[in-house]
Amino acid sequence: MALDTLSQEEIDKLLNSIGSGDEESEKTVKEALKKEDKVREYNFRRPVKFSREQQRTLQLIHENFSRELSTYLSGRCRTFVEVKYASIDQITFSEFQQSLSSPTFMAIFSTDTLSGSAIMQMGLDVGYVIIDKLLGGPGIAMEDLRSPTEIELSILRKESSVLLRSLSKAWTNISEFEVSLDKIETNPQFVQIASPNDMTVLITLSITVRDVQGFINICFPSSTLESINDKLYMRIWSQSAVKSEKNKEDIKNLLLTSSLNISAILGNSVLTLGQMLKMQIGDVIRLDSFYEEPLEVKVQGETIFLGKVGTNKGYYSMKIEKEDTELLEKLMLEKALIEREYEEKKLLENKPRKRGGEL
Repeated sequence: MALDTLSQEEIDKLLNSIGSGDEESEKTVKEALKKEDKVREYNFRRPVKFSREQQRTLQLIHENFSRELSTYLSGRCRTFVEVKYASIDQITFSEFQQSLSSPTFMAIFSTDTLSGSAIMQMGLDVGYVIIDKLLGGPGIAMEDLRSPTEIELSILRKESSVLLRSLSKAWTNISEFEVSLDKIETNPQFVQIASPNDMTVLITLSITVRDVQGFINICFPSSTLESINDKLYMRIWSQSAVKSEKNKEDIKNLLLTSSLNISAILGNSVLTLGQMLKMQIGDVIRLDSFYEEPLEVKVQGETIFLGKVGTNKGYYSMKIEKEDTELLEKLMLEKALIEREYEEKKLLENKPRKRGGEL
């Protein structure tokens, strides 16, 4: 398309008309400038696939996912693990590959409803700390990162399977799907789930275990999420969130009205079977506690409170004097983990194996 160049005479006339206050000319110039302001640059090599509203929805999903990871990993590692949402970017698949160092830990997974595969990547600096804690170690960071052994890969594979199920749970409000772990890789250059120039959405989570900080990256090719693009809007998320909050409130009310067994233990004593057989009415059993000591108050068989015995309105009663908050939280966390492990084991036993992959 050829562009006409203004002559000096035409330029002078245009400037004079503006300077003389020609309203029509000023209006024309302002409209031209206004139109120019609306023009935005667009890179056809890196097209934007997701709007800001859709990115915000993806952020909310993975904020929930990060909270799930914090709870699960804190219980598994027996120490506080903090996982937070960090950022979301749209980059090409080749840029994602080049941003990763080797060796690293990459779990390639697929779903039963979305097309294609996706990646969950975690740095081995954090991975080795988690392995050390799971095996009973102090969780010391490794200075020189090396390729993981088969045993270490097996541990990370098992943990990543649980993390991916938590990811599918976080996506429930948008799209329900089951995740299958296809394979594990340590070299980013050996992973090809998309063409180098294909756009991907990269969600980054920061993870802190003790004093070691690292990142967990989740990479979805844009083609994988293409079928649910219409669902990635705040209005749909808000409607689902209202239903989810209602379900949470119902579960909360159900828990608050649940019955628990509570008992006060006066003391304990050890007797042999012979002593038990010779026991008669009037015999005295010496306990391992003194009358001035506070007594244990057990909830569901676990010691939670300490208190003293007394009377209230003609009934024996127990006055609570101390609460073991840390023990209560630990017991609740342990019970939740036991129930979760049981459910996961039951799910794996009932779920048919996917052809060409592994669970």
